[in-house]
Amino acid sequence: MLGAGLLGLIVLLPALMQPTLAIALVGLVGAVWLASKSVAYPLALAGIPTIVEAITGSDPLPKGGVTFLFAAWIGVAILFAVTRGTHETAGRALLSAPVLLSLALLGVMLLGLGASPAEAYGSTKLQHYIADNLVFLLGAIYVGSRRSDLRLFFFITLAIAGGEALLLMLKLVSGGGAGQETLRNRLSLSAKEYPIYLARSAADGLVIAIYAVLAAVRTWTQLGAIALIPLLAVAMLAAGSRGPVVAFVIGVITLIALTAASRRGRRRLLLVTGGLILAAVVAAVIVPGATIGRALSTIAGSSSGLSSNGRSALWSQAYTAFGAHPFLGLGTGAFASLNPAEPYPHDIFLEMAVELGIVGVLLIVAIIASLTARLVQAWRTASDRDKLDAAVLITLFVTALVNALFSGAIQDNKEIWVWGGLGVGMSARLALQRRSVLRPPLADPERPGRVAVEPRRPRPGATAA
Repeated sequence: MLGAGLLGLIVLLPALMQPTLAIALVGLVGAVWLASKSVAYPLALAGIPTIVEAITGSDPLPKGGVTFLFAAWIGVAILFAVTRGTHETAGRALLSAPVLLSLALLGVMLLGLGASPAEAYGSTKLQHYIADNLVFLLGAIYVGSRRSDLRLFFFITLAIAGGEALLLMLKLVSGGGAGQETLRNRLSLSAKEYPIYLARSAADGLVIAIYAVLAAVRTWTQLGAIALIPLLAVAMLAAGSRGPVVAFVIGVITLIALTAASRRGRRRLLLVTGGLILAAVVAAVIVPGATIGRALSTIAGSSSGLSSNGRSALWSQAYTAFGAHPFLGLGTGAFASLNPAEPYPHDIFLEMAVELGIVGVLLIVAIIASLTARLVQAWRTASDRDKLDAAVLITLFVTALVNALFSGAIQDNKEIWVWGGLGVGMSARLALQRRSVLRPPLADPERPGRVAVEPRRPRPGATAA
């Protein structure tokens, strides 16, 4: 193996002399190594390109390249997990209702592509549904099936959201070219990034930061999570997006309802309240008032209504088209032919209705219902050790669902499949634990009435006495 490695270096020596190729090779080796460690790495690091693009100012990959690159990376990590045989629980969960229903929706989208008047956009949507929703669902199931992987995923996701928020804060304070106003009263990390994605990432980070405060067993972990709350709140408000703010508020109410029963939870929620008050003060000083007003307009009741951003018109257009073709719809991606400027109606149910008809609506309802059932089952059957994990997954799932009702196409709302998939994996893991506890002991055939004791396996490297 050493000789093969040296031979490989000699063969690659001309390429290694070029800095770009050498960096790419090192990055590839590092990515494969991380994939071999845990599926949580590629699944959670999917947000890192946003930070890289904000720092460098450019995206070296073609449009859509990041999506398919991370889909391939997650696929490699799943192959490693299957090869090691350490995720048998996840393997069984792959035949669960959410996975089968998501595959059924893929089949209906394939059938509807040929009849679509916007076949080019429909084909792109189909590819992104596979690379984003389905691949991320499978990866999330593997991560959720191991508690250590789930905690690692939370930590990386929070770190990336915090990094985005810190970068935006530094640029806002320094007066640099960040916090670019890509749309009126809406800031983002770069001119190419749509502000709503920053708001969604920050809102998810806020939920996970609150979870870290509630779950922390070390003081420094708790203080670090509290320190991140103002940063993430500033980023969420600076994006000026109303949907993620509404989703966050509903999510926090859900989290409080699930965790406030214990005295320890109520005491730590007071710390969270202090962090949110500090966040409000910092945001009022740093973020422009018009931007904060736009972000909070729906909650404060001061917006001009759904027509202010064209949502009501898009929903009306989609509902009318669905009424004209209720059974089969217009075809995958067909809403783009009705409104080329807005190729989707910004509501996942109306999107499926106008494109795939009643079948599409029933499938997306069934997917969400089955994911919800797995999450609730995990929360109800979890021990105290896992109860908070299940609660935060339900909270994040609720925020993703609320976001899907107001913005984005189905491939932009992959968080429904991510948080739901983590719940599927966790539910399968807890079910296996319950079965192992309830399994009756085996009788010893040599000694009637006695329980058979499994012989202890020798430690690796140990020798027989």
